[in-house]
Amino acid sequence: MTRHSIILAGLLFTAIPGVAFAQSYEAELDPTPFDATARDIVIGSIGDVSATLSGDTLTVTGKFSDLTSPASAAQLRTGLAKGVPGDAISTLMVSHGQKGTVSGTVKLTPAQIAALNKQSVYVRIDSEKAPDGNLQGWLEPAGERNN
Repeated sequence: MTRHSIILAGLLFTAIPGVAFAQSYEAELDPTPFDATARDIVIGSIGDVSATLSGDTLTVTGKFSDLTSPASAAQLRTGLAKGVPGDAISTLMVSHGQKGTVSGTVKLTPAQIAALNKQSVYVRIDSEKAPDGNLQGWLEPAGERNN
């Protein structure tokens, strides 16, 4: 196959309706910001999540551990920018324990997909002692974490 044929075949393949290419994301779940009174409640907890965007559907899976009280809720959230907290987009399923899993599938709007691509979408896990956030992590394209 000539170089021109390969390019043409690639263009045709990407133009086929209904073909969705998955994008992968990941995040390290770290303690939410805390003050002196909440330090002992959130410090030491940790986790990680991965997510796959296929079309407009985001599938999230992850795990967490070392919470000082059982997890009580989890959400997919969006802020104005990476590191800026914001509103919940959707509820995620979470194990009600001091360690466990978080998961869910969420249909995103075009604006939410744009926010995901700007790294302003994040996962937050609440716990009984930290109902406004115990762990959180902003989704980044897979392989870009810690760079």
